Amino acid sequence: MAEYRDAYESLRAAGANLVAVSVDTPEKSEAVQRDWQLAFPILSDRQRRVVQEWDIYNAREKGGIAKPAVFILRPDLTVRFVSVDQVASRVPAAEILRLLRDEDGGPAAKRKNIMPGPATFLRALRSAFRLGITQKRD
Repeated sequence: MAEYRDAYESLRAAGANLVAVSVDTPEKSEAVQRDWQLAFPILSDRQRRVVQEWDIYNAREKGGIAKPAVFILRPDLTVRFVSVDQVASRVPAAEILRLLRDEDGGPAAKRKNIMPGPATFLRALRSAFRLGITQKRD
């Protein structure tokens, strides 16, 4: 999410609205939004309805979480692009910007392998301990 945070203004300038969906409680989502200084909202899907309907549900991790995913919708709300990613392999914000600017689509979006640096790893550990490592279901 940090990469999308850093590209937020460019993504908005290209006509995109950003929203994250999480299965965390609203309080945890608000804490993540504050800690990561995200300008876009994180919506809480505690019953896991949206993540299951959109087929981005990972039932095997932490009691069930959302997979990293990007959906680009046209103004008429038809789906233009979908990328359901892995934790370590995602479509970078620069590729999303390219797709937004090129209405014809152009070449397929390229995924980027993500290897977290020490600062990201430490931030994730700090958040895990502060916000809770396990995900409890309602």
